[in-house]
Amino acid sequence: MDIALQIISLFGGLGMFLFGMNAMSSSLERAAGSNLRRIMEKVTGNIVKSVALGAVVAALTQSSSATTVMVVGFVNAGVITLNQAVGIIMGANIGTTITAWILSLNDLPGDVWYLAMLKPTTLAPIFIIIGAIMLVFFAKKNIKTIGEIFVGLGLIFIGMDFMSSSMEVVFDEIPSLKNIFAMQTNPFTGLLIGAGITGIIQSSAASVGMLQAVASSTTVIFASAFPIIMGQNIGTCVTALLSSVGASKNAKRAAMIHLYFNVIGTIIFLTIIYILQYTIGLPFWNARVSATDISIFHSIFNVASTIMLLPFSKLLVWLAEKTIRDSKTEEEDNPFAQLDERFIKTPFVAVGRVRITLIKMFKVAKKNVKLCASIVHGEASDADYEKMIANENLLDEYEIRITSYLAKISDENLSQHDNERSTAYLRLVNNIERIGDYCDNIREICENLSTRGLEFSETAARGLDILFGAVINIVELTYDAFSKNDVNLALKIEPLEEVVDSIQEKLEGDHMKRLKSRTCSVEAGVMLLEITSNAERISDHCSNIGVAILQSNSNTDIDRHEYLRRLHAEMPGKYREDYEEYKKKYALE
Repeated sequence: MDIALQIISLFGGLGMFLFGMNAMSSSLERAAGSNLRRIMEKVTGNIVKSVALGAVVAALTQSSSATTVMVVGFVNAGVITLNQAVGIIMGANIGTTITAWILSLNDLPGDVWYLAMLKPTTLAPIFIIIGAIMLVFFAKKNIKTIGEIFVGLGLIFIGMDFMSSSMEVVFDEIPSLKNIFAMQTNPFTGLLIGAGITGIIQSSAASVGMLQAVASSTTVIFASAFPIIMGQNIGTCVTALLSSVGASKNAKRAAMIHLYFNVIGTIIFLTIIYILQYTIGLPFWNARVSATDISIFHSIFNVASTIMLLPFSKLLVWLAEKTIRDSKTEEEDNPFAQLDERFIKTPFVAVGRVRITLIKMFKVAKKNVKLCASIVHGEASDADYEKMIANENLLDEYEIRITSYLAKISDENLSQHDNERSTAYLRLVNNIERIGDYCDNIREICENLSTRGLEFSETAARGLDILFGAVINIVELTYDAFSKNDVNLALKIEPLEEVVDSIQEKLEGDHMKRLKSRTCSVEAGVMLLEITSNAERISDHCSNIGVAILQSNSNTDIDRHEYLRRLHAEMPGKYREDYEEYKKKYALE
């Protein structure tokens, strides 16, 4: 009965350990927020900087697996190249060693009070108390996130203590289990144990922590521990390999680079260590290892592997490309590549990918506005009509995919900043899609006009040319302002929108005069009004996007209706200058 309770306690400790790791990792990601996003996006061709970047991100997320999965997603989306990915993957292995060092605090001597205070068994209840106070008594989301970090770290320490104390009893009761970890000296068996355990729990940091718990509860010699540690590095590749299933060729290659890096590093280390042991002999070969010793070897292995293989990074890329070969028939230009499911568990990255996809979507809408102007001018070919229909279908698909992706992101624990961005992008996708709808309406009107053999008067046609010149201008201006997140460009949108309103009103007034003088067809006139109305609505949605850009860059909420009312009524400074400039540029005779 006692052994059964100890086994339950062992798995309970493992559960607390893994839950604490997950809670701390996700909370650290949210706390890092946009800073971590900017770090990940500033990848350069300098491989040394990429290694440092990978180490920082893995240290912040407490997971080389999560970092590598992010890299696979970035490569899949075409954000970074394979050559840039190599350095980040190498650095991630270094960054994840910090977890083992935190856990090795258990080895500090307990007879000195100030060192005893740093032991996990002492820190665990302190961290949980601090974290609980932050979670219960504070309303600010940032403080609650920090509280989750403290609670997660406390649970890791308690889980470690549970595992260590339970393993001591279990190993005494089941000697064969003890021999698996402590006495086996076959390097291949050790590799399989390390890789197998890590592959199952999908966390090398947690796997190393388990080995440290074993080392704290029973005798584990260096000859047994070091192949297990190297096997753990290979096992962590499982997560990235699984995440690359169904991804692009380059994403699969990024996962293979991670595997090759760890396998080659392991082979080199195994060879060197066994040559040294069988030639000169290693004095610590049969010595007992502590949690600190495991941390030291874990760090040496990852740092040395990086230094050795860094000059051969291009060779790793070549190996991955030879393993995952190009297919001439495969099309990898996927407009939705950014909406990668791998990013959802890292919300700040996922929300950033939505923005990139929105820019792509807006570019398609911009193309349709230009094609729409060609159709109105009577300069479009049959291919232009077909392209416009295809673009409209693509815009509808963008709306569905982005909305669905944002809904999945909203199920995660978002920071306030990411929650605000997610909500704003949900509105933006609707505005961009509506621009496409109005273009499609104009296309149908023009097709109807052509089928009935109707034409606009020369005056009306000239007015439409001017109107669509202004509409193309405002769409391009809005696209540039959004893609560059440029407030100065966003401020120029509203004065141009007001000019578009004026042009529409003037065209309608002129049309009524022509109707009275019977110089135009009533049927053609109705279609003219429908075209001008749809064109004006395109500019309205540009206005919505412009205000959204200003809101996202302001520390205070902007009441859209009051803001626009004040602008139109008062026309302050630069607004009036821009308005007069646009009015002159698009003046109707």
